Amino acid sequence: MEFQQVMQQINKKQIDPIYTVVGSENYLKNQFMEGLFQQLGGIDVLDISRIDLQEVTMNDVLDEAEMFSFFSDYRVLIVSNATFLNSQSKNKLTDSEQKRLLGYLDNPNQASILIFNVENPSLDKRKKLTKSFNKQTKMVDISELDEGQVARYVQSYINNLDISFTREAVEELLIRVNYQLTNAMTEVNKLEIFGQTDGRITLDSVRSLVPRTLESDVFQLTNAVANKNITQAIQIYQDLLLMRHEPIALHALMVSQFRVIVQSMILGRQGMNQADIAKQLGIHPYRVKLALTSGRSLQLPELLNFYVEMAEVDFGMKTGVGDKETHFYILLSKLTSL
Repeated sequence: MEFQQVMQQINKKQIDPIYTVVGSENYLKNQFMEGLFQQLGGIDVLDISRIDLQEVTMNDVLDEAEMFSFFSDYRVLIVSNATFLNSQSKNKLTDSEQKRLLGYLDNPNQASILIFNVENPSLDKRKKLTKSFNKQTKMVDISELDEGQVARYVQSYINNLDISFTREAVEELLIRVNYQLTNAMTEVNKLEIFGQTDGRITLDSVRSLVPRTLESDVFQLTNAVANKNITQAIQIYQDLLLMRHEPIALHALMVSQFRVIVQSMILGRQGMNQADIAKQLGIHPYRVKLALTSGRSLQLPELLNFYVEMAEVDFGMKTGVGDKETHFYILLSKLTSL
């Protein structure tokens, strides 16, 4: 079930006895747990158990789940590493454990709230057990959001604050956190405190308070290269090397950024607008806008040729051909001849 639908049910005090939380977006996981505990009220800390299935058996989990509380209306059991639902999982249940678990799904203890955390979203839908979990537990999807979803979530949250964010501030924030929701919300909370003074967060506020990530630095590097700003590109690259970033990793990120530029240029030539391109590529429209702007310094054939050069350099670096730090400078020399 969609995360927001689950939260709406919880906020109406519609609590299920078993939840299966699938995905690895920590911010959404924390929101789910906070919302659940808020609706449960004064649950005693002794009635909250955290269980790791790498350390105990499923029988141990079910023994706990079948117990009753002497202090609260509910007991909450949070079970991590529930990988038995995943494809090719090494953590398999015995036949007796599976039979007992299926029996518990049919008739759960209403005084226990059992939460299975499954970080890997690739569930084995062919398994009888997975089918039973889908049918008899409340499935909570906390998979990592794509760029568009992150942008909408962050903007929706900001719209409900007592302070305002400029459009440029939000765009810069998303780039600096590489469109990662958990990191974005951490920075939004920090900016919210800072903005209490004058009620406004600007581009300068974000640049002052939100640290740059490797991805955001490579984003700036890619723009410099695409715009043939050789001096700036060399300066950024050398700064990244001084920060002990591996040339191979830097180049791989650059290839990824240039792929977006190439794809955006091709789709734009086909008559698609920025919103449609963003939807097609699964990225935020602002990234498409920047990609199209970056690509203007090169004609599409030149851009494609340079992208091929980058792919060849990528292969050379990974196979140990030449000095890995000098490949970048060779690329720049080829760029100037385009």
